[in-house]
Amino acid sequence: MKKVFKAIIMAILCNFYGSFAQGVDSYPSSIFVPRQLTFNPILENALMSDAQLTEEFDYIFCFKPIYTQTVGSKFQKYFTIGHKCLLSAKEDNSGDINPLWFKVISSDDSFYNSTLLFRPKRQTFGSLLYFAAQLPHNFKVTVNTALIISKNDLHFSEKNIETDGTVSGYRTITQSFSNPKRLFGKICGDQIKTGFDDIQVKVIYNPYQTESLYFDLYGLLGIPTGSGSKARFLFEPLVGSKHVQLGTGANIDWSIKKNDCIELSLLSEAKYRYAFKAEEYRSFDLKNNGQWSRYMLFVHKTDKNVTYPAINDLTFNAQVTPQSSFDLYLAMQCKHNAWSCELGYDFWYRSAETISLCKQELLNIAVADLKGIAATNPESASMANISQGVQPGSNQMVSDISFTPVSINDINLCSGAQSSSLSNSVYFSIGYKFDSKNYTTKIGINSAYERDSSSSKPDTISTWFNVNLYF
Repeated sequence: MKKVFKAIIMAILCNFYGSFAQGVDSYPSSIFVPRQLTFNPILENALMSDAQLTEEFDYIFCFKPIYTQTVGSKFQKYFTIGHKCLLSAKEDNSGDINPLWFKVISSDDSFYNSTLLFRPKRQTFGSLLYFAAQLPHNFKVTVNTALIISKNDLHFSEKNIETDGTVSGYRTITQSFSNPKRLFGKICGDQIKTGFDDIQVKVIYNPYQTESLYFDLYGLLGIPTGSGSKARFLFEPLVGSKHVQLGTGANIDWSIKKNDCIELSLLSEAKYRYAFKAEEYRSFDLKNNGQWSRYMLFVHKTDKNVTYPAINDLTFNAQVTPQSSFDLYLAMQCKHNAWSCELGYDFWYRSAETISLCKQELLNIAVADLKGIAATNPESASMANISQGVQPGSNQMVSDISFTPVSINDINLCSGAQSSSLSNSVYFSIGYKFDSKNYTTKIGINSAYERDSSSSKPDTISTWFNVNLYF
């Protein structure tokens, strides 16, 4: 109960003071965990108030084809260093990244320069599925999930390339991002995943109901259906999760005006969930080496001249705990004969993930000493960052006096975790009901817009249809 109140208080504070959400989101994560469709009250409740109020039918089945898409320009900053819109790649050490870390090495007396741009886009296609059954003694059980196809594309581009040619390695940073030797964090076109979202089961008890007021309480179980993140790609599609969830909530439906032609109602739901830990693959940066240090190069102590992608050793299993989520849903419904329309709002807060490492040690590996390699006497460069290179100047990397290996304590856990999220959504729905002797059918169309409070997380639009069968 203490965790519930804490989550609610933090959510309210975040809604009025956006600086909190932006503060925890200041570090670019190596993963994006989208909001799950199954647990979204708007997608569950729109044009569904009859599911709470009807006493004529014992079962309800709903089929809801849906399409969602991220929108806006904020998302292009989510994965980048310092949440910049553009990243400059300069071999002379003056850019955001140095191409040498990607094995892009220019010809003598020239420097490789380019500009990197990310325009991530996530789309889902599929259908929400909902089933409800009336039980004795004012109980009811509902089950809902979603069968979806998730398509993610970073729309990565490298522009303004200036070079007189490269002497070894890769011709461009684009080529380096997709090379087979990079086992994790690749960037190469769109990625698609199909599957079922987590399953939500509610056991609902209706302790009070009058002609104008309906009230219920429920317990919630979230059944995981996914395999978790694999970190093979920087922006991997995720469907379902590996996390068992428990929660509780309440619904209120209050009819504030009713006559022969029209009925006005207020609808609301409050929902709290807690997601338990499970193992997932995550990629991490190093504390001392800053953002995107996972994209630097490592060497092994046995051969300090042979470099390989650091991310291959900085990606491993971790215990991930998503923790708390909270929703507050409010809507106004108007019914006129067989027609109904709704205008509603949802406030959603999800706490930041906590992570603990399953791996206990890293053996005899270190940040590559590119300066030492160029001078044929390498050790390691334990304090280097991804903007530094071998050219003289204030941003030249510093070689270690002796080989300084990376330890498990150097891992920056924040870089592999999903930060907290806070959003406000609005939706509009219109539906029509067909009555027959043995069953009732309701059809409708809905549209929603979700605005995330973060300066780098995406906004989302959703469109879906309702086909509700009461029998």
